[in-house]
Amino acid sequence: MMTFLRSQSQTVLVVVLGVIGLGFLFYGNSGNLLTSSGGRGSNDFGRINGQDVSLAELTDAIRNTRTTIQLGANAQKLNQPGAQKQVVEEAWRELLFLREADRLHIEVSNQELVDAIHNMQLFQKDGVYSPTVYQERLTEIQNAFHLSPDEFLKLMRDNLRLGAVISALFSNIHASARDVSAQYEKYFGPVTVSYISFDPKSFIAAAQVTPDEVAAEYKAHPENPAYRTKEKRKVDYVLFQLSPEQTKLADKEKAAAKDALGEKALDFVLAFQPEPSATGETAPPSLDFTAEAKKRGLTPVTTDFFTADTPPANVPPSPSFNSAAFATTKENPVSKVIELDNGVAVLHLVDIQPSDLRPLDEVKDDIAKQLQQAKGTQAQQIAAQNAARTLQAAVTGGADFKTAAAALKLQVQTEPVFVPAKTSQTDSRLQTLAYVASSLTVGQVVGPIPMQGDNTSLVIHLDSRAKADAAGLAEFEGRFRQRQDEQLRQAASVDWANWQDKKPGTHKPPDLEAFSSSSLE
Repeated sequence: MMTFLRSQSQTVLVVVLGVIGLGFLFYGNSGNLLTSSGGRGSNDFGRINGQDVSLAELTDAIRNTRTTIQLGANAQKLNQPGAQKQVVEEAWRELLFLREADRLHIEVSNQELVDAIHNMQLFQKDGVYSPTVYQERLTEIQNAFHLSPDEFLKLMRDNLRLGAVISALFSNIHASARDVSAQYEKYFGPVTVSYISFDPKSFIAAAQVTPDEVAAEYKAHPENPAYRTKEKRKVDYVLFQLSPEQTKLADKEKAAAKDALGEKALDFVLAFQPEPSATGETAPPSLDFTAEAKKRGLTPVTTDFFTADTPPANVPPSPSFNSAAFATTKENPVSKVIELDNGVAVLHLVDIQPSDLRPLDEVKDDIAKQLQQAKGTQAQQIAAQNAARTLQAAVTGGADFKTAAAALKLQVQTEPVFVPAKTSQTDSRLQTLAYVASSLTVGQVVGPIPMQGDNTSLVIHLDSRAKADAAGLAEFEGRFRQRQDEQLRQAASVDWANWQDKKPGTHKPPDLEAFSSSSLE
């Protein structure tokens, strides 16, 4: 099976060899920024149980951690503040666990690896593993992360080993019966909730914006895309198209024909790259795109100027075409091979019309509207916060929530009794109320709680919670324990890693955080 997984990726291997040999092939500088120790003041890359960690181990761990996050459901984590530092810290913890897996002789068999791949939704079609989907996704992974098929399989194997060693170390950690019972009551106990809605419209309408504020905003943010014209580009491109007969083929045969075109297109792209033996400083061959295309019997076409979100004239709309065009640079003007509906294409940057700052008179109305909305939204949030604080103090002092709200001239709405875990998935307001209510104690006031549908903010009070029907406790306990046990074990794994770091013979690299500056490039 392992041989089959690799044999299904011959096209990927061709691309991998090209990327490794040529450096600047598809994505600019494809060299791993982490492999250079330039600028770092230490050659100490950490030590675990008395054994030094190599630079290669550390940089591979960081890359693998980042890739695992990108392939998972939490890829957006990488865009959050502090994500770079978190990635390198997590990579170091994973190194600690992999060394522990070595010590405990924990390995993953080929069959376990195959089973894991088959169970990944990423490689499934209609809920079933598909070799075709596997090949397509593996190609995408290679292009995006510069991972060969063997490197991807090693990443998978390491992640399975991580799961196995964490399970071995923390299998005795379980949620308590008290935790299960308390959460069941919060999810399945019928509740009554009252709330006050703060509509942004009235706050926005009341907000005032002066011409000086508009001018100051314009001057302070000249790079705001809303204040600028859009950059435009002009490109040459050559198409490698399926024949009319090939477009009628079954999906498998059509995909094979498109792969063949992709190899021809890749050969064309390689003509513009340095020789595999060239050094990193060697410039690409200065070939004429049009002349090289004609020499190969291709017909280059030149577009008009177009923006990143508007297709050029006479080119079928394609996000891939626009993305490739705007990924080229004057230093690397030839694009990677891009896939179109009926073939593939290669683009060449001809010219750039840069973005320019628009005159203030042209954008002042939009800026005023933007500032008015921001001021109104801020006023709405402050009003809701103040109301929540005042009402909580009143309720804590023994006042009735509705009476206290009426004294503030606030209108209260009360939701009919509902069970938080059994609310309709189509009612977003009730879903929000249910989510908040499941975390509150009776008499607690919270806010502002944003409502995505209409941008209102709610101040919510939990009026009452009745006893849950015990009939569903057994089923809930199984699901809850699995999820809660996993969270507890993750927390324990962090504590374990911190404890390991304090053991003699183990320490982090003294400049581990320095790797965060390039770990997400």
